[in-house]
Amino acid sequence: MASRDSHPHDSESPDNNFHPTTTHHPSYLNQFPQYSHPLLDSATNSWQSRAPGGSEHASSSPADDMKSPGWAKMTLSVASVPRFRHILIYGALCILAWVGWRMLLSPQLQDQNSHLHSSPRPDGLVHIRTLDRDLVPGDTSKGDLGQTSRKRLIFVGDVHGCKDELVQLLEKVSFNQKGGDHLVFVGDMINKGPDSKGVVDLAREHSASSVRGNHEDRILLLRQEMVKTKTLTTPDEGRYSGFSSRELAERALARSLSEEQAQWLENCPMILNVGQIPGMGQVVVVHAGLVPGIELEKQDPSSVMTMRTIASDTNVPSPKKKGSNWAKMFDKHQAKLYLSLETPIDNPLANAMTVVYGHDASTSLSIRTFTKGLDSGCVTGGKLTALVIEDGGKQSIVQVSCHGYFKG
Repeated sequence: MASRDSHPHDSESPDNNFHPTTTHHPSYLNQFPQYSHPLLDSATNSWQSRAPGGSEHASSSPADDMKSPGWAKMTLSVASVPRFRHILIYGALCILAWVGWRMLLSPQLQDQNSHLHSSPRPDGLVHIRTLDRDLVPGDTSKGDLGQTSRKRLIFVGDVHGCKDELVQLLEKVSFNQKGGDHLVFVGDMINKGPDSKGVVDLAREHSASSVRGNHEDRILLLRQEMVKTKTLTTPDEGRYSGFSSRELAERALARSLSEEQAQWLENCPMILNVGQIPGMGQVVVVHAGLVPGIELEKQDPSSVMTMRTIASDTNVPSPKKKGSNWAKMFDKHQAKLYLSLETPIDNPLANAMTVVYGHDASTSLSIRTFTKGLDSGCVTGGKLTALVIEDGGKQSIVQVSCHGYFKG
């Protein structure tokens, strides 16, 4: 008969290491001697190193540890810490600030500096010329009452090759060179219209003065390039040449100019300093505009020919229409300067500056106290305008209607 303490199923037990040692007053530790130590001491990670085929590896490589899901969890847990997120945000902001400086602010400041302090182009360009003082109207008229002034300056807006309209305008103002009149163009005498060469010849015939406009500049630079490429005397092949109709017209004009005509245009300065005129102060002629507060010698030659607006925050001129109108800014600047200066009683505007210009046909005739815009869109069917200044500073506007030769 089997004892009461016997275990008939011990041989079938899955754990052959389990052997009770006593039946008298059993205790937990005495019944399970193998687990008398903490369970952690018996734990192994051999299941992690067991290969699918049943083989075991003594250790795992660091690369395997890096690939384990634990690293991803650790990374996510670190990234979820608020302080770590703040560091990431601050770092991203610093990178964006650096990129913004390198890509946007630094180039803009360099562009501003180049605009305001650039030197004339190294192509023989005449920056500033002063008009002969003998041609400038005096303080009072020397003629008898009822007769024309002894000296007059006839400033003419953008002609653009409209010779017939120019002849009509000079007849309307009774232009008399021998009687003391002097003709001054504000640039863009040529291009777009039907007779650019005729306009240049008329100007030369009357010993006129002119500043260099952006269209003179473009045609002259094109002519220089055609000389270098030896295509000045070679006719283009029309629509098969690869040039647009506008480019073909400009190349034809550059090719048609004689050496004398081209040289006369080359000698036209960017800025013409007329001198002091009663009631106007120092009169200056440019094609497009001037940046207020900048000396004439430091004005950017390219901007003088092309500007329409000025960025109010950077003071950088632009040929685009988006921005502050340079003439309005210049007029306000001169008005404040005039009010802040002590001027002679006989000529209260002696320390001011007045600019006569063209270029901006979109605003048409624009006459302000210190800026006189004379481009009234002649070549597109508008009018050709003359500003007549006589002895004593008397001013008048004369205009003639024009045909629409060009559609922009």
